Amino acid sequence: MNQLFKSTVYGILRGLRDSVAGFGLIFTYDTQEPPKDVSSKPPQETSLARRRAVQQAEKKQKQAEQKQEDENNVLYRIMQCSILNGIVFGLSMLFFEYVLLPSLSVVMGYFLASAEGDSRVWMYVQPVLSALFNMFWVMPIFILSRIINTIWFQDIADSAYRQRQGQPQLISSLSKMVADIFISIFIQFLFLMQASLLRMLPLVGVSIVLSGLHMCMLHALYAFEYRWFNMGWELYKRLSYIEANWPYFIGFGFPLAAITMYPSSVYLSGCLFSLLFPVFIISANEAEPVPNTSGYSMPLFSLVVGMSNYLIHTLVARHNIPATPCKTHPTRR
Repeated sequence: MNQLFKSTVYGILRGLRDSVAGFGLIFTYDTQEPPKDVSSKPPQETSLARRRAVQQAEKKQKQAEQKQEDENNVLYRIMQCSILNGIVFGLSMLFFEYVLLPSLSVVMGYFLASAEGDSRVWMYVQPVLSALFNMFWVMPIFILSRIINTIWFQDIADSAYRQRQGQPQLISSLSKMVADIFISIFIQFLFLMQASLLRMLPLVGVSIVLSGLHMCMLHALYAFEYRWFNMGWELYKRLSYIEANWPYFIGFGFPLAAITMYPSSVYLSGCLFSLLFPVFIISANEAEPVPNTSGYSMPLFSLVVGMSNYLIHTLVARHNIPATPCKTHPTRR
C-alpha cells in the first residue's frame, strides 16, 4: 500500500512538472545545434564517395532548413495565438467589463437627477449593453477564434513533432483516420458531459474532486492526442494508455484544468484555454510519461466509449449501412 501511494504521488508530481515545462521549452526552439558540414572529405575518396557525400550534405541541408522552418512556425503560431486570444479577445472583454461599463455608468449619473433614478435606469441599461456586446462581438469572435485556433493548434503540433520526433506516422487508412477523428470528438464531448453531471452531484467536496479528475484526464488527452495521432495510435490505444497511466496524466492535466474550470464566464474560460493550450502541446510533445507501476487502471472513459459504440451501432443498424464496427473500446494491457 505504501509503494502504491508513493508510485501514485510520483506519477502525479512528474506529470505536473512536465506539463509546465513547455513554458521554458518554447524558448529553446531556436537554439538547436547547426548541422555539421560533411561536404569536405579527405582527398583520397573516390568520385562515387564524393557524390554520395554531396547528396548526404544536400539532404542534411534540406532537413536543417525544414527544422528551422518548423522552429519559426511554432514560435510564430504561439505568438499569433497570444495576440488573438490574449489581446483581441481577452482584453476586449476586460475593457468592456471594467472600463467601458463603469465609464457609461458614471456618464449616465451626470444626466440623471438623483442617484435612485441613476441606479434604476442602469439596472435596465446594463443587461441590454452586455447582451448586445456578447451577441455582436464576443460570440462571433469566440466562434471565429475556435475555428482559427483549431488550425493553429494542429500546425503547432505538427511542426513541433517534425522538429523533435521526425515525420508523422499517421493512421494508414484515410477512412479509419476520418472515423477516428469524429469518434474521438464525440467521445470527448460525452466525457465532458459526464464531468459536468458529476459536478452537479449533491455531495460537497466529492463532486468537485470527481469532476476535477475527469477534467484533468480530459485536458491531458487534449494535449497528448496531437502527438499520439502523429505516432499513428488509434483511439482505443490512446484511451487505454491514458487510463492505464492515470497518475501521470492527472498531474499533467491539472494546471490547465485548474485554470479553466472556475471562471464563471464560459468565454473567459475558453479564452484562457486557447491562450495557454499551445504551451501544453509543446509540453506533451517533449514529455516522457511515467508508467503506472501499480497495475491499477482508472477506466473513466469506459462509460462514454460504451455509449458511443451503442449509438453508432444503433445508427448503422437503423439505416442498414454495411459497416464493420470500429474498435474504439480501450483494451487493457
